[in-house]
Amino acid sequence: MRVLHTSDWHLGKSLAGISRQPEHEAFCAEVVDLCEQSDVDVVLLTGDVFDTYNPPIAAEELFFDTLARLGDGGRRAVVVIAGNHDSPDRLTTAVPLAARHGVWILGHPGDAPAPQRLHREGRVQLVGGGPNALHLGLPSGEEVVIAALPYPSEARFRRQLTSSLDEHERQQAYSTYVGELLEEPLHAAPPHAFRLAASHLAVRSCMPSESERVLVGGAYQIDGRHLPASAQYTALGHLHLAQQIPDAPAHAAYAGAPLAFRMSERDHDRAHRLVSLADPRAEPELEAIPIEAGRPLVVWEAEGVEEVVEGVEAGLHEGAIIELRLAVDRRLDHAAMARLQKLPRSFLRIRVDLPEARLEQVPPEVRHQLPPSELFQAFYREQTGLEPDPEVVALFVELLGPDAPATAPGRAASPHASAP
Repeated sequence: MRVLHTSDWHLGKSLAGISRQPEHEAFCAEVVDLCEQSDVDVVLLTGDVFDTYNPPIAAEELFFDTLARLGDGGRRAVVVIAGNHDSPDRLTTAVPLAARHGVWILGHPGDAPAPQRLHREGRVQLVGGGPNALHLGLPSGEEVVIAALPYPSEARFRRQLTSSLDEHERQQAYSTYVGELLEEPLHAAPPHAFRLAASHLAVRSCMPSESERVLVGGAYQIDGRHLPASAQYTALGHLHLAQQIPDAPAHAAYAGAPLAFRMSERDHDRAHRLVSLADPRAEPELEAIPIEAGRPLVVWEAEGVEEVVEGVEAGLHEGAIIELRLAVDRRLDHAAMARLQKLPRSFLRIRVDLPEARLEQVPPEVRHQLPPSELFQAFYREQTGLEPDPEVVALFVELLGPDAPATAPGRAASPHASAP
């Protein structure tokens, strides 16, 4: 049996106004071609299908068209679970039609697969199922049990896992409960069936990338040791960096995101993850096939506008999304900026690094001690690489109004301040 593990598509996402729709279309076509060429039996899409709860119409059309092509009229099983970026209810709007194509979509923890009303020879069959579980018969005659748990937050569980306020106890209760939900369907699987698990969650032992929105305090991170030991392969989504789970009792991995969605992800390994299982007792054989779709994200450091113009004329970074960092001796005038913006390149942002602006950034732990005017200046420097003009700072202070505090809340008055 061959499985494609894919995740975190974030359809509908843009990057500072630059649409990623053409890249997503190329990626989805690549996924369909790969499944056909590699005789994939099961596709596991482990959450964050969309980037927002209300994705653009073009993104939804691409998603449902891709599902239909992947399911191929029921010749291939496709299982989709909701991630934290997905609206569970919106994602599952096509459930009544999806099973006809061999596709099952689960939105909330506790969801059960929709019943299959049409049984056809040589198509995927729903043998059985229940909350967070599917038992599928494949056209090959093989059977697979999949523990499929959509993004398991306490809010989506609609229950409180513990009344304790202790962070360690809360984490332990969450980890234990999630592990039990994933293990239960697999423990009950018949011996002749393959066993897979899928979820969208953060594992504490894995280092999240900058773009991940893991909740503060770690209340929703799972201990990797609680992942199901009965699974031949556990497919995870949520972290954009592809990686194996070091402390899992059986093989478990993140597929990673198919495109780089932030500059911090520009060097991530992006690949299609194929999992081959010889029999229901075999260890998985893993194969990573590089993803061809997607524009590279590049940080271009240049000394002056002329160097950039010459580089563009020479074809440098063609097709890339670029963060341009210019080291110059004087501020760029409007004509120079207009010249850069007219170049046939996609500049995510243009940062100008002046000698007087090469100052140390304000450490986060002391920012709350600064008055608003100094906070604004620090923010301006970090965002633009420039020192703000005094007139701009004065305008900011004026906009704050007369009731704005002279210092940030909690800052003690200086002992040298004069009495009113």
